[in-house]
Amino acid sequence: MISIKNIISRTKKFIIFILSILLLLIFFRTANSAKINTAEAIATHAEIKYPSEYNYRQTPNDCGPFNVAAVVRALKKEDADSKYFAQEIGWRLPNNYTLPWGLEKQLKKNGISIKTPNLKNLSDQEKIHFLRKELSQGNSAILLIQKDEFLHYLTILGFDSAANEFYAYDSLHEKNTANPSLTRDDNAELTGNVTINSEEILTLWGGGGVLIFYRWYAIFASS
Repeated sequence: MISIKNIISRTKKFIIFILSILLLLIFFRTANSAKINTAEAIATHAEIKYPSEYNYRQTPNDCGPFNVAAVVRALKKEDADSKYFAQEIGWRLPNNYTLPWGLEKQLKKNGISIKTPNLKNLSDQEKIHFLRKELSQGNSAILLIQKDEFLHYLTILGFDSAANEFYAYDSLHEKNTANPSLTRDDNAELTGNVTINSEEILTLWGGGGVLIFYRWYAIFASS
């Protein structure tokens, strides 16, 4: 039988271990601060094709693996089983939330190259420019946002700077009434299932993170 004292001791060690890892993460992300030149010319429109039949609606607390599967589909041009990804992903919390490391590792495991630059010191204009630049290079982005007071992952698949729009796959978008396993598609011929303007992106993205950790967090993915 394990005593209460031993349980408390193990819990303290686990907390210290997690905090140590998070502090190391902060150090490396600070060293990886992004630099951007907003005067640099980039495309005014770009999108990665993502068929509406891939707009799977997530199972509870599975936005992490569902977004990983979406990126694999978008970049490798092949279907991926979101529910299988949900079973296989690591770095889960007791409530089934997935830490960013889980997404990073699963993307790499599926042959996707990633980078996670530190964007928190960029201005709002620079953040939007950086996002557009990555998308114009054919990359996708997974952002850690706050939606309806909960942390959530959102995949950005395209943009149109003239319209001030981003095109995204939101795994928690409204259900498709004809097929509840899918989300409603509000983008018609455009990629993704929702359209979000730059100001909304900044509001959602700026609400993401846990205390001082993972602020303005994004995974930029390429095949």
